[in-house]
Amino acid sequence: MPYAAKDRQEFIKRSNLKPDSRILDFGGMLIGELPGAVLGITSKRSLLNAVLIRPLLLPFKNSVFKSVISYHYFDLVSSDKLGYAFEEASRVLDKDGVFSFMILQWTANNEAQKSNLLFDEVLKSIGALYQHDFEEISMNLNKSGFTEITVESIKREITIPQEFINEHLLMLGNLVKIEKTNDRTDIKAFAKQYFHHIKEHGEALLPAVHFIAKK
Repeated sequence: MPYAAKDRQEFIKRSNLKPDSRILDFGGMLIGELPGAVLGITSKRSLLNAVLIRPLLLPFKNSVFKSVISYHYFDLVSSDKLGYAFEEASRVLDKDGVFSFMILQWTANNEAQKSNLLFDEVLKSIGALYQHDFEEISMNLNKSGFTEITVESIKREITIPQEFINEHLLMLGNLVKIEKTNDRTDIKAFAKQYFHHIKEHGEALLPAVHFIAKK
């Protein structure tokens, strides 16, 4: 998402990272902003500093990173696996290390964000995105040994350019075609709402929630 570059930079700034420290980018979403970090990716890609990982079993020794960060990767992890991922983040963090991550806030503050909410609801219905309960996240962080947990709501006013809206429309069109063979109609209904809504209001990213915790 090149249009969200400033948002990623602000996330890094709030995380108060030390550039010369050992950082794990859980999910590898910040390759452009943190080229020196270890990129934990879940599928093979030819990237510098990239390590193929399984979120529930990181291929690193204990206490090897000063910071573990994640920009929206945990939106792709189901709630029942989130606790295990947090335990692994805690395991690979050094004493006094920082765990910083951001996830979607499933509320829309304006009409353009409502378009994005409609699109994300479709992705949630097919298991491509997950909506997390903030209290459950805090509980899992505590269970994993984290303390000094802070939570900040990030409003965000990031317009999604038309070229990416076109990609969303194409994706929804393909999902509707697949849906016809599975005797479902909910995706088509969401897609229709989304199409009419963006024609009038455009689309903007939903707000987010930024968690920072110390080991």
